[in-house]
Amino acid sequence: AGVLYNERNSGQFDSRLKYVWQQEGQLMKTTKWAVVGPGFIAGRFAQGMLEAPGAERTAVVSRSEENGRAYAEKYGFASSYTDFEKMLRESKPDVVYIATPNDTHMDYVSAALNAGVAVLCEKPMADNAAQTEEMIRLAEKNHTFLMEAMWTRCFPAVRQARQWLQEGKIGQVLTVHSFHSFLADPKDWQLWKASLAHTGGAVRDVGVYALGMAFLAFPQGPEKIMSCCRTNGEVDIHADMLLQYGDGKAAFLSAGFDMEGNATTTIFGEKGRITLGPNLCCPSQLQFIPNQGEPESVELPYPATGMQFEVLRVQECLAQGLLECPDFTWEESLKICGVIDQLRREWG
Repeated sequence: AGVLYNERNSGQFDSRLKYVWQQEGQLMKTTKWAVVGPGFIAGRFAQGMLEAPGAERTAVVSRSEENGRAYAEKYGFASSYTDFEKMLRESKPDVVYIATPNDTHMDYVSAALNAGVAVLCEKPMADNAAQTEEMIRLAEKNHTFLMEAMWTRCFPAVRQARQWLQEGKIGQVLTVHSFHSFLADPKDWQLWKASLAHTGGAVRDVGVYALGMAFLAFPQGPEKIMSCCRTNGEVDIHADMLLQYGDGKAAFLSAGFDMEGNATTTIFGEKGRITLGPNLCCPSQLQFIPNQGEPESVELPYPATGMQFEVLRVQECLAQGLLECPDFTWEESLKICGVIDQLRREWG
């Protein structure tokens, strides 16, 4: 299996970047998906599912019966529930996508894994590294797939950037600049993300994308972390971070809810640099700019929200019998959670 590419697009994709939802010339069986928490992100996820062959929209779980029914009708899910474990018993999904507030993730993930149902859980998957380790232990014990929903890693632009890094296109990586800040609109936003009760905060919500880019370039993780933040009295609403890797190598990262900023990533190396954008969490463009010579630009447009790439990557992993996704591993979830744990301790 490879990567899905929607034929309506005209971009020239490398064959290694095309999801082909078939194996040995035969269409693979559909994958039964359940969605937990039909809010804003789950709506965008469902839009992506509509672009994902093989994704069967089986069930939705909501605390509100009315909201669950409305979501199911809007996006074509077969059934809706208010009881998660009842849904697992009756609908028997292959995988559940969890998009509820952060503080609820542990319970939902644990229940699904103990039922032998694969899990794709929104970021941050866990409140701390200890919870992440427990989730991984449960996945291993039940021999069940588990992935933190770092959808960015599944985009063709990011997969191509990783390939360029592995090929040494920019030589040894020296520095990463990755920023993701926006000015939150109180009238049209998920306010719980700035709440201590729901374990929110800017680093957990948007900083994970910048951290994910740093780990893409420096998978070993930092030797030292320096940071500063602004808070709303409960959680961080803006943070600037300097991750140091020895030999003068570093990642400069920024994330926030309190200002309009760019949302790009640049990875600098000895031979040139790679840029990803215009939105680093769901990029459609990348560029290789050599120190000498002409830049190489790649346009990788996609329909809908782009979450179809994550849906298809999970389906591909399940078809291959994998317990974790090679594009974003359990080790990376643990390492990034460890960095966030350290930042939270330092910030008090």
